[in-house]
Amino acid sequence: MEQQNIVVIGCGNVASYFAHTFHSIGHCIVQIFHPNIEKAKALADLYQAEPVCDTDKINPHANLYIIAVKDNAIIEVVHKLPNTQGIIVHTSGSVGIDVLNKHHRKAVFYPLQSFTKKIVLSNRNFPILIESYNQDDIEYLTKLGKDLGNEVIFMNSQERSRVHLAAVFAANFTNHCIKMAYDIMIKNNHQPEMLLPLIKEIINKLNYISPQQAQTGPAVRNDYAVIEKHLQMLKGDQEIQHIYQVLTQHIQQTS
Repeated sequence: MEQQNIVVIGCGNVASYFAHTFHSIGHCIVQIFHPNIEKAKALADLYQAEPVCDTDKINPHANLYIIAVKDNAIIEVVHKLPNTQGIIVHTSGSVGIDVLNKHHRKAVFYPLQSFTKKIVLSNRNFPILIESYNQDDIEYLTKLGKDLGNEVIFMNSQERSRVHLAAVFAANFTNHCIKMAYDIMIKNNHQPEMLLPLIKEIINKLNYISPQQAQTGPAVRNDYAVIEKHLQMLKGDQEIQHIYQVLTQHIQQTS
């Protein structure tokens, strides 16, 4: 694909990823928008882009406008954007395409991945879920996603919301469980990094077998002596003890 002119709206994890990745494959990041001009400038300077903090100054002649802001800020941003020639996309998994109805060329470009600034992805071959009412725009976004090295899947807003729900369980809740495990290690003067080989192996198994087949531990073994011992150890933290009980019961009920 020939060089595209892209405006990135936002300066967070997703915005930073797309600005970097599109720039790295030869596209031009024309502008970075953020209400805080210093934040806009910090990201824009990396790609020789123009920082803007006023929506009236957004270039209306770009090919693509990527709205990568918090879900509850998308509507406000959309209504402040000027009329543009290019496609306006948002990157949310849980917000429908119709939030963009003010604009003629609208689409969704949702990366099914977790991003953190300054952390290089170990695997960039993740799915991008796209949605548009315009076949030409679908083909354009499909080509754009494949140029990034991603699998591109068309999915409507309702389907995408279900995938996003699953992703919250798979990534956000899993990470929080690991955070609780780290807290237990630190509280007992152990190095939490000791758990990393275990965590990595659990994930690696999923390349070969299902999560149900990979399940191990006292819950799936119905080892009530160990379960009771763990619950006693957690008596000082009733919230964590309750989470342990709920997860244990759910594993037992579904195994």
